[in-house]
Amino acid sequence: MDDSSDEPIIRLLAMLHRNNVDCIIVGGAAAVLAGAPVVTRDLDIVHQQTPENIERLMTVLSELGAYFRPDPGRRRIPPRASDLAGNDQLNLATNTGELDILCRLSGGHGCDELLPHTV
Repeated sequence: MDDSSDEPIIRLLAMLHRNNVDCIIVGGAAAVLAGAPVVTRDLDIVHQQTPENIERLMTVLSELGAYFRPDPGRRRIPPRASDLAGNDQLNLATNTGELDILCRLSGGHGCDELLPHTV
């Protein structure tokens, strides 16, 4: 996948793909990929929470200069591996675009539970 696109979502997807991050695309970007006539400005993913995958995702986040948003104090606090192993949603700003990492969707569904229902 080419990551030279001007589209932030395409660049984010390319980095995740290049680093072999196992994840499912959800939210507005998933709707766009399915052909819905919507516009989105961020990428929402649910990642597999294995230690190896979290390490790969941390590598991507480090390369992207990811930090929690909103960030009114301009502290640019980066996510930790323990954040990715939890159950919360991480709203991140990156040097490429906005990335929302949903450790689990409502109802406690993670990547493993969602995978059989994905296209």
